[in-house]
Amino acid sequence: MTPSKRRLAFAVAFAVAFAGLFLAYRSALVPATHADHDHGLLNIDAGGHLDVETRDGKGRNLVGAPGKVLVVHFVDPEDGAAADELRELFAYQGAQRQDATSEIVVLVKTESFATLDAWLAKNGLVPPVPAALTVDPEGKTTLKFNNRRPLETMFFGPDGKLASQARGRLDWKLDARRRIAEAGSGASIE
Repeated sequence: MTPSKRRLAFAVAFAVAFAGLFLAYRSALVPATHADHDHGLLNIDAGGHLDVETRDGKGRNLVGAPGKVLVVHFVDPEDGAAADELRELFAYQGAQRQDATSEIVVLVKTESFATLDAWLAKNGLVPPVPAALTVDPEGKTTLKFNNRRPLETMFFGPDGKLASQARGRLDWKLDARRRIAEAGSGASIE
């Protein structure tokens, strides 16, 4: 083998090894979950990737200290109560539009926005904040959050720590404002 072929072979082997290490490192960056506990991800500011698809196609990584209360609401359209729950959430969102202290992200376990839009139309649902809707086609991010129910809501404080969690349906009229205030005050289930 000539010296130039050896250098080329070395460069290719180095590039392949670097790519493999990079991919292994990137996939290892997942915030820690506790599979034996019944609560969601304790801290979204621990690094890693919690990627969701956004309507604009750019995507979003939910990891990091949000700087305000982050409410992540999980929806599986296969659940019969999902449409009623979203109707209440959308009413709450419509009433709270000017609230700059919190953000609601609706994480829908569905294959695409086309499928989501068809389901919303079928159920007569019109989101007041369409940008709040995100999709998780393969359910990977939903699993990383340690979500175990078709309807669940997690409230993260401005520092990214889990403050509370509604397992199953949430009464948005009565309970959401209190939970958001608790998360904003720095409460944590840790």
